[in-house]
Amino acid sequence: MKNLGKANQILQKITAQIPEITPISPNDLPLFQKFFSREPHTYGNSWTYVTQGMYGTGPHNLGYKYYDGKNLSAVTVYPKIEKPDLHVFYWVRPMGETILDVIARLANHLLTKQSLPTYVKKIFSIQFAYLQKKGFKDTANFPWHTLCHSEDDTYPEQIYDVAAISKLLSTPPRTSNIRKSYRKAKQIEKKHSLLIKEDNFITVAWDITQCFFDSKLIKNNKVNVSDAYDYHNPIFANPPRKQLKKRIYYIDGKPLGYYLEEQQNDLHTSMYALIILRDQIEYLTDYIMFDLFNKCETEFLNLGGSEDKGIHFFKKKFKPIKEVKMFWATNYSG
Repeated sequence: MKNLGKANQILQKITAQIPEITPISPNDLPLFQKFFSREPHTYGNSWTYVTQGMYGTGPHNLGYKYYDGKNLSAVTVYPKIEKPDLHVFYWVRPMGETILDVIARLANHLLTKQSLPTYVKKIFSIQFAYLQKKGFKDTANFPWHTLCHSEDDTYPEQIYDVAAISKLLSTPPRTSNIRKSYRKAKQIEKKHSLLIKEDNFITVAWDITQCFFDSKLIKNNKVNVSDAYDYHNPIFANPPRKQLKKRIYYIDGKPLGYYLEEQQNDLHTSMYALIILRDQIEYLTDYIMFDLFNKCETEFLNLGGSEDKGIHFFKKKFKPIKEVKMFWATNYSG
């Protein structure tokens, strides 16, 4: 867990100066949903997404929002991973007709008056182009991390036709990678006792998440780009609603994985958490992925973007029908 004491002090100072910036609370869910419904589809159009990276900031651990009646964006301040003494102001999934002008104005104020650079996260290409005209740049010279310059937008969002996946699994060639993975994954049902349920999701999912990152830290023997608290809000601060689906997978009585997805509209569902203790059962990740596709209730499933090439190519294995490149912008050149 990062030390966010200074980040919260900076945020409190900013909110005292800018009355449109206030803490996000669970009561803000309908407000965000209203703005999402007006937007083109992207993985970022969900409460789960905009609050996921906010843990530890704000009185509700949900970060802050900028809202002026016409524009809305989640906002927060975080230290850079590789330079923890340097803090950055984040705009996350900005929405509204004049939000980019607001960002340009306030970003310039924060940089000149408080030496606080800005990231604008999860924006469309047309928004990025507009901010470029205002002096913003991409993250090449001021990366979120040297290994992934734009966090999980380093690689594009992957969108799948759910019916096409089902058809692909039942047609030749049988030697394709996805068919091979499917056959191997289905063997789990024959070799193990399998139970899928949602009961006690918060406690069990958090235990799985902590085990996953503990084992990853031991295995890699280095600091990870992500940690367990990146999943705290999706697990603990996600109000129950029919659009939210979550499932835990028990293998031989042991909880070894879970996923959490949210239906965003009539056509699209996005998956926001897939944590699996995969070293224990071979092809368990593939099995859960196929079950995810099989149970999806919309025409399309979005698995989001990726931080690294390995995760990106794993998603590509399942034959997406579309990629959506989302952008980050910054007003700091390093």
